[in-house]
Amino acid sequence: MQDYITENQKENQHLGNVTFKCADVTKLDFPAASFDLVFSNWLFMYLSDTENVQVFRKILAWLSPGGYFFLRESCYHQSGNVKRNENPTLYRTPLEYFELLKDVSSDNLGYKIIRSKNILAYIKYHANPNQLCFLTKRVENNELDNRTQYLESQYTIEHIRSMERVYGHNYCSTGGEYATRDFCTRLGLLPGQKVLDVGCGTGGSAIFMARHYGVDVHGVDLSTNMIHIAIERQGKLEPQVKKKIQFEISDILDVEYENDSYDIIYSRDCILHIENKLQLFRKLHRWLRPGGTLFFTDFCMNNSQPSQSFLNYAKTFKCNTLPTIKSHGEALRKVGFQDIETQDLHEEYIKFIETELRAFTATREAFVQDFSQKQFDDISKSWRDKIRWTGEGELTWAAFTAAKN
Repeated sequence: MQDYITENQKENQHLGNVTFKCADVTKLDFPAASFDLVFSNWLFMYLSDTENVQVFRKILAWLSPGGYFFLRESCYHQSGNVKRNENPTLYRTPLEYFELLKDVSSDNLGYKIIRSKNILAYIKYHANPNQLCFLTKRVENNELDNRTQYLESQYTIEHIRSMERVYGHNYCSTGGEYATRDFCTRLGLLPGQKVLDVGCGTGGSAIFMARHYGVDVHGVDLSTNMIHIAIERQGKLEPQVKKKIQFEISDILDVEYENDSYDIIYSRDCILHIENKLQLFRKLHRWLRPGGTLFFTDFCMNNSQPSQSFLNYAKTFKCNTLPTIKSHGEALRKVGFQDIETQDLHEEYIKFIETELRAFTATREAFVQDFSQKQFDDISKSWRDKIRWTGEGELTWAAFTAAKN
């Protein structure tokens, strides 16, 4: 639209560092490696899938090696409530944008998703979690994150929903809401506090804390499918709860947040997947406010010589070596945490998973109808194995609390 370009020139051409151009993005072209950053706001929701793939492929070529592509779009459904005679917008899910970005990747070049999140201003002021932004990076394929690729294959939408049938709706960690309720009572949560939920999954703990304690929760997870489900469900919450939650897809080791910005950092059963735990704990210590609390649960090895069956199980979750309660405590102390408390919860863990297995077994017929007999058998065997390994002292579940003084 030339009128916009003309007005833009009036306002900004005095800066001397802007080139103005009126063009149709589907016909636009530039030489390869022309830009370090391509920025777009509310554009691709007006283009068809075919047009998006065409433009995404061109942008990949325009970017310099390691360059970034940022886009922001309306997702899921219309944001406002004004009736329109004509609406050209295509309200895609984040997963659909990820698939379009993947479609343009070749054998040696592609986009890596660095971050994707719903926009806090829209959440806070409009109770609207469906405005999303995406930051991607031009990478060689050997730079693509194997852990991210693993999560995408392991945590499919169907797999996540099947696990929620064991843990409870919105939960993908031991004890579901029962454990969350117990752990939250330890944290002294107060209305208005800021909480970072690392490995938030489908958002069960984040929603629980926002609803029952009035805290503001920033949930982060590496799984695109987990966050897709979380944001989709966030849109259906009561407004006063919806406004207190922001979800983000990112690798916690790759992102940076402001120092001293969270009162509580909370995590459930995911730190074992992160190989560089010292790097993680240094970041968490930096982000926590003085006087703040770090709380997390994790699975730990409780035996110096685990069985081969247990080691095989650990490998399926990309855990080269499981931590021990002692190694976690030492790492926390090394990066500066104080008042470190550890609690071996193996007895509680056995009670939780025995209860989960009994309830799951009782619903076998409905589960098999919705999923499959094989999935039922695999989950049942996994729970029985975990009961055995914990009872024999190979596996334990532990809680860790530490302070930044």
